[in-house]
Amino acid sequence: MTQQRVSRDDLIPAPCQEACPAGVDAARYIRLIKQGKFDEALAVNREKIPLPLVCGYACYSPCEKSCTAKYFLSPIAIRALKRLAAEKGGEGWRKRLEIAPDTGKRVAVVGSGPSGLTAAYYLRCLGHALTVFEARNQAGGMMRYGIPDYRLPAEALDREIDIIKDLGVDIRTGHRVESARSLLKEGFDAVYLAVGAQQGAKMQIPGEDSPGVIDSISFLRQLNQEKPVACSGSVLVIGGGNTAMDAARSAKRLGAEETTILYRRSRAEMPADPEEVDAALEEDVSLKCLTAPTAIAAINGRLRVTCSRMKLGEPDSSGRRRPVPIAGSEYSMDVDQLIAAIGQAPDQVQSFGVELDDREYIRTDPEDLRTNLSGVFAGGDIVSGPTSIIEAIAHGRRAASGIDLFLDGKGDIEQTLAPPEKEVILDDFVRESPRKPMACLAPENRTTTFHPVELCMNVEVAMDESRRCLECDARRFDVILYPDNCKECSYCAEVCERDVFAPAATFNPKGYRPMEVVQAERCVGCMACYYACPDFSIDIRPRGQLLQSAV
Repeated sequence: MTQQRVSRDDLIPAPCQEACPAGVDAARYIRLIKQGKFDEALAVNREKIPLPLVCGYACYSPCEKSCTAKYFLSPIAIRALKRLAAEKGGEGWRKRLEIAPDTGKRVAVVGSGPSGLTAAYYLRCLGHALTVFEARNQAGGMMRYGIPDYRLPAEALDREIDIIKDLGVDIRTGHRVESARSLLKEGFDAVYLAVGAQQGAKMQIPGEDSPGVIDSISFLRQLNQEKPVACSGSVLVIGGGNTAMDAARSAKRLGAEETTILYRRSRAEMPADPEEVDAALEEDVSLKCLTAPTAIAAINGRLRVTCSRMKLGEPDSSGRRRPVPIAGSEYSMDVDQLIAAIGQAPDQVQSFGVELDDREYIRTDPEDLRTNLSGVFAGGDIVSGPTSIIEAIAHGRRAASGIDLFLDGKGDIEQTLAPPEKEVILDDFVRESPRKPMACLAPENRTTTFHPVELCMNVEVAMDESRRCLECDARRFDVILYPDNCKECSYCAEVCERDVFAPAATFNPKGYRPMEVVQAERCVGCMACYYACPDFSIDIRPRGQLLQSAV
């Protein structure tokens, strides 16, 4: 086996890191796991996110969707490895964490979800006094009240919040804030609004206020407040996102004999993570696609739901094909309960006294998330609309930097918590290696408990899985394009997700304007261009290494 040594100075961000809204260096912490250095792997995570254990359980993993290994067999189990690092890593990162001297400035954070907690964490590290106001009885926002324990146990969330408290962040629960101006009048120098979008959206159909109908946000909130809605008989869930999957799977655990998800598009258009859909199906949840409810009526203690079958029309603003009702396709079905999971909306946002956009979300400057009211910033779902934990964390980081600048700081929230990496030692480029299966509760044992479905990887499996990483940040390829053969079909540019190719400015002897290699350093060796090229004009070779498998 040949090896190469690559200086840390020569690394570039890997696709997984570029896909992460918070910029977590997954390639680096996976290397550390491969070496059994879990303490350092956790430190790499904590350089970018204050909630690594939460993300290890419940992140939607945009990093995995961009992982180069997906081209060959399957992406690296990056989220599971993050959880392993958070579970097995120690306190080494704390020894390197620096808390700046007190600045004398006070910051109020309204909302204790991922965005608010993240901003509070970084601002406290910069020396500001932080008070987090949370309207509910426990901190965590939608992480606590919107995600069931089988996906994110409360104990894991509590561990993360306790660390933030230990830094000196004051979290006041049961304290609803009605106005941003009132906090400024109380003496806070800056305010960060991060209350999320915690109100269930309406379906806008007749009968949706009938007894037995509840929105998914209220349903999950009651569940996580240990006041769950009793489920029995047949439960119908409307929607196709992760919240719909959570509602359906929770209903099964609460006693529903039959649970069905109704979605107006096809499964291919469902916004839910494919793994969440698969898990719901494994737990005997039924899925009816291309179907939408049009009316609800309460009859003899049950709900009669009138539905229309749908077909897919032209794409809408989301890029997905618009569902169109099929004339004369209406039918009805009787169920005992209905859970609407079609979206979320902000609550009480008008009272804050800041400018709103056309969607009734808070309008901010995209650079630093400041609002039109001096000293008031906003981020997370209350600005972007419902997104994800990692995107909310990214907003919290941006807000912390912007608020620190407003308070006459430098806006630099970065800290080095892991020992320096001087070089990366690369082995030969090996493509085909199957993903290690996740250890999970058996499907037949899941619906009787809210215990986590996914189990933490054991160390040996995690180290084996980490060896599958192609280390795209360090690996380079020779991208060879023979312009005289190229017929300007542009297939290479169409299939390349790394923007390696672009049209040349000149013509070749055959009269075509060929493609050319413009960013060879971004090539990850997926070979998509090689297979797409009908003229055999492209060759991809690992630089200085032997290719281990046939192409």
